[in-house]
Amino acid sequence: MKFNLLFFVRLLLRHIALLLLVPILLASLVFYLTQDQPKVFNSKARVYTGIASGSTIELDNTKLDFRATNTAYDNLLNLIKARTTIETVGLKLFSQHMSLDSADTKIISREKYDDLMEIVPDDVKALSVKGDIEKTFENFKRLKESNHSNFIYELINLKHPDYSIEKIIGRISVRRILSSDFVDIEFESEDPAICQNTLLILAEVFVKLNADIKVNQSDAVVKYFEGQLNTSTKHLRSAEDELLDFNRTHNIINYYEQTKHIASEKEHFELEYQKVHIAHYAAKAVLKSLESKLKTHEKKRLSSEGILSLRNKLADVNFEISMKTLGVETDSVKQVQNAKDVVALQQKAAELEADLSQRVDQLYSTDYDEKTLASTDILSDWLENTVAFEGTKAQLKVMDEKRLEFEKLYQVFSPLGATMKRLERKIDIAEREYLSLLHSLGLAKLRQQNVELKSNLKLIEVPFFPINPKPSKRMLLVIVAGMAGFILVTFTVLVLEFLDGNLNTAARAEDKIGLKVSSIFPVINEKSNKIDFEYLKNKAINAISRNIILNQFKKEKDDRPVVNMFFSTQDAEGKTFICQHLIAKLCELEYKTLHVTYDDYDLNLEGPYYQKLLYGVSDQLYKISTVEELDGDKAITDFGYFDFVILELPSIIKNPFPVKLASTMDYTFLITRANRAWGEADKNSLALFNEATTGPEPTIILNGVKVLEMETVVGDLPKKRSLIRKWIKQIVQFRFFTKKAVAK
Repeated sequence: MKFNLLFFVRLLLRHIALLLLVPILLASLVFYLTQDQPKVFNSKARVYTGIASGSTIELDNTKLDFRATNTAYDNLLNLIKARTTIETVGLKLFSQHMSLDSADTKIISREKYDDLMEIVPDDVKALSVKGDIEKTFENFKRLKESNHSNFIYELINLKHPDYSIEKIIGRISVRRILSSDFVDIEFESEDPAICQNTLLILAEVFVKLNADIKVNQSDAVVKYFEGQLNTSTKHLRSAEDELLDFNRTHNIINYYEQTKHIASEKEHFELEYQKVHIAHYAAKAVLKSLESKLKTHEKKRLSSEGILSLRNKLADVNFEISMKTLGVETDSVKQVQNAKDVVALQQKAAELEADLSQRVDQLYSTDYDEKTLASTDILSDWLENTVAFEGTKAQLKVMDEKRLEFEKLYQVFSPLGATMKRLERKIDIAEREYLSLLHSLGLAKLRQQNVELKSNLKLIEVPFFPINPKPSKRMLLVIVAGMAGFILVTFTVLVLEFLDGNLNTAARAEDKIGLKVSSIFPVINEKSNKIDFEYLKNKAINAISRNIILNQFKKEKDDRPVVNMFFSTQDAEGKTFICQHLIAKLCELEYKTLHVTYDDYDLNLEGPYYQKLLYGVSDQLYKISTVEELDGDKAITDFGYFDFVILELPSIIKNPFPVKLASTMDYTFLITRANRAWGEADKNSLALFNEATTGPEPTIILNGVKVLEMETVVGDLPKKRSLIRKWIKQIVQFRFFTKKAVAK
């Protein structure tokens, strides 16, 4: 039989009683057990998160990160069902109920309140503060955290239907609405007031926890940058103070401008110095030349005390003028005062020059020397060069001092530059660090404000007070129980069918026994009136007899009948039953048949075509080599008279069998039942039989096969079927266009 859909349908139909009875029993049991099932109320809260499309301070950040958004929603959903959250909810709900003076139907039903008061010990009741939920909560929280064996700890962590973590989590349903910013939170309870208040407390707790977690994270970042910024500010101020002290110590206003000014003044000074130096030595040379032209008594007069005094005074005034004009004074007030002093000194110098000129003019009169030059002209030139010489002399003296001052300034300012660079570099590094931290602090504060904005969850749908309970799942449970029973029985039937070790079918018999199946015979159920068993039995016998008759034509023509031996390995395999119907069919076809058997059972067959030969079962069977030897009474005179000899042997496991006779058989048939397993004893006995005999290899006649297996022989079973059943059979066999005749 093929394992097709029709096979499975027929297999299940054979166990239809069990397939109907077990589901009905399970459904009835569930219906009975759920008759007192309490009503369940349901409420819902909707929260707006703003995670996906909410406002943000970061206006330039418009890119939507789906992965980050999904992660944020996962974090939020896990936070709602976190153990810490649910523990707080359970404890607050318990505190709310314990702070009541009596049952309030808006908070807890009277029945629930009375049950709660019965289980709460007096020491726990003493901790409750009537009318103050927060104080009651704090007292209960301290008691819970005190040890692990107190009433509240067990209430929260065991299996109380209203306050335990496990039960609350089991009744919470959290889901995001598609890809929106909304999250729905649903809760179920037998008490509508507890259902509503549990959701209210849960919304309050997880919103606060979410805000605390995110704000604390951003606060930590802000505090870090603020601390680093304060440290950086101190470093920057310290570096600036160090530079300020350095400038104060060295009288530096602007180092780079000052050094630039000093360099410029030094360059200008050197040019002036060269000019004065040239003028001084030029005046000195001219003065020397003029003095060489004067007479001795004139030189003495020029060296008089009055003239020398005037020359010295003029030199001193010129020195002071040079000091005032060639200074490097940077103070503007002193510069103005020096300018005034220079004007006065210049007037005084002019007066001294005039006085000196007058003295010289008084000493000499106008005449000519030996070189025809007037003495007054020489004295005039001498006076002029003397004034120039004394002026440049004073300037050189002052310039030499100023040159030393410039050298000292260079010695002071040269190392100050390196120190100044180091201090400025230190300030620059501190300033850049300060600016970087200041920028990071600004970003952190911006992020903090953004997190605070996004963590501000809004409860847009407040949990409602449920009035109508949820539809009962009782009928659904009953249906599921019935379906489970049907599936369980179906699975069991299929497993047992596939694990069945019986022969059952011709294909399995050939596989397990190792011989070919020549014919099959159905199991007969006389009580069933749906199938024409007479027709099936006739078809099966016709198939067996047809094989035997065909074997006659295969035998070479002689005067001996065709000897067919029927044997089995076990008793009660149906040999006599099959032989009876086979012989009846052969006689009906007018074949003369000799039935050689050990069984004295009366086959109720009479007529000229049938004769029975009875032999005894003993160890002497081993010696029998011909069929004639089984006729101990010589009842049969001519064995050649018969067309067929049907030799029936007892079971070969429990009885001896004629080994020599078996080797002379024309055809041998092994009869075995289909509703039994082929065991090791059967294998060993058949192997011994085949080894002991040299005759033809036996073929199998499978007796008692299921009626459906007969379709391999007769096609569709002769069975009364309605039009609907015919259609169903064609459908399950996928024969949608099958016809009974060739279309005209």
